[in-house]
Amino acid sequence: MSKTIIGLSRMNLSRIPVVKLPIINLTTDPLDVLVAAIVLRMKQLAKTNPKFIELSHDRQIRLQISTQAGMSRQIIVNEGKIDTAVGTPQLADLVLTFKDSDHGVKTLMKGEPSAFMTGIQDGSIKMEGDFSLLVWFSKVARLLPPKLPSALDSKVKRVRAFIRKKMG
Repeated sequence: MSKTIIGLSRMNLSRIPVVKLPIINLTTDPLDVLVAAIVLRMKQLAKTNPKFIELSHDRQIRLQISTQAGMSRQIIVNEGKIDTAVGTPQLADLVLTFKDSDHGVKTLMKGEPSAFMTGIQDGSIKMEGDFSLLVWFSKVARLLPPKLPSALDSKVKRVRAFIRKKMG
């Protein structure tokens, strides 16, 4: 089993064929899947998390996450309601363009503002629009990981440590 985990961790995600899944308006592009999952979690938080509700209740924001290869998905916040749109149906308030899906996934999964700053400095991430929205998004990103019961949380930490050790 550990060989499978190691093999998957070293696999280049951009080599997975991208297929459009029209019924759920999603592609198999790893960044598209991640952004769609973020939107689903934001929808849940909009109903259950007071901090998220406070951050989103009076906002009208379009945040676009895309790649240089053409994948694009917008996260729409409209006074506490969360939605998503594929492509660029309207001009976004903030556009984050990653050099590729792998880099976008890795950066978003880190969840650290410094990862974005490093990407902007080295040119692997391009930003257009209202830069203050990146600060807003980083506050939202801290709320995305679900709170786990302490018994389960300790097991998850052990699994993460094991995976990091194997990934080297």
